[in-house]
Amino acid sequence: MTIYVFEARVIKTSGKYLIYPPKEYQEKLEKHHRKKLKVIVIEESN
Repeated sequence: MTIYVFEARVIKTSGKYLIYPPKEYQEKLEKHHRKKLKVIVIEESN
């Protein structure tokens, strides 16, 4: 099991909502392309 923890931005493109990770994580996540992953979303109030 591999766990990545990072802050991401939720963006909307052509009717879909995507999680946009920082550039340093994009290459790490690239190897999981097309795999089903478990995603935990944590919303912190300011």
